[in-house]
Amino acid sequence: MDELFSPIQVARALGVSESSMKRWCDRGVIETVRTVGGHRRLQLSSIIRFAREQEHPILFPELIGMQTRTDASGPHSEHHEKQLVNALMHGQETLARQIIFDLYLGKHSISEICDGVISEVFREIGQRWECQAADVYQERRACELIRRILFELHRVLPNPDSSWTACGGTLEGDPYTIPTTMVELVLRDVGLNAASLGTSIPFASMARAITSMKPKIFWICASFIVDEDQFVVDFQSLCDTAQAIGTVVIVGGRAFHEAIRLRLKYCYYCDTMQQLEQFARSVRQLGTTASGTTASEST
Repeated sequence: MDELFSPIQVARALGVSESSMKRWCDRGVIETVRTVGGHRRLQLSSIIRFAREQEHPILFPELIGMQTRTDASGPHSEHHEKQLVNALMHGQETLARQIIFDLYLGKHSISEICDGVISEVFREIGQRWECQAADVYQERRACELIRRILFELHRVLPNPDSSWTACGGTLEGDPYTIPTTMVELVLRDVGLNAASLGTSIPFASMARAITSMKPKIFWICASFIVDEDQFVVDFQSLCDTAQAIGTVVIVGGRAFHEAIRLRLKYCYYCDTMQQLEQFARSVRQLGTTASGTTASEST
């Protein structure tokens, strides 16, 4: 996503005049960088951001190294899911990237893309693996491809509000990167300065991160919990630390079944990324944090 293009290249891709493009560059409508010689250049990430925000179609995407393969202006569908499953299973990174970016350019929110496409795609790939219709290397490769694509999507999001910070990651022993990466993107899409701390983080380290970074929101993604009784004890201690600072703790993942959610106090539980988006927006609108509710009360 670091490619640089001249104003005339971008103008042709968007189907506008070069003079209009240069005027937009000079007025700051589209983010522009300057070469050592003073020439205007545009990054692909800036072009994508402009096209989405201004609802301007990229008429000739091949001129800026893109290849539109799907009609993503309407609701996402099983068609997009099937396309993405096939692309990931066959290691077709370019096609997989284009499907995701087409959806983003089609004004789908990050949470919609995560819930309606990426999550469903990996559910299908997981089922194929369980039925021995997919090999381990295909599942692992698919994870790596999506991880890289999400990183590229991260770069085209608008700059967040630095005063609203959020961070989080997965529990110790949990190596899955995609869920915590998706949470980061959803929160950044809402305008929070969110940063994933990565995977397999001990509770003690999470507590130190909260104390040091003082985020508005701290999240935990969990695909499994080894010892639920010990988890509840450690989690409560973490929430005490967060509550003292005014940090809201959000949890999510298949490990948080109803029985364990009822044992967790002072946190919020989100079933989906769209729920997370709604909650984060409400926190920002209120301009304050809330505490003292159980996860079951705050879905």
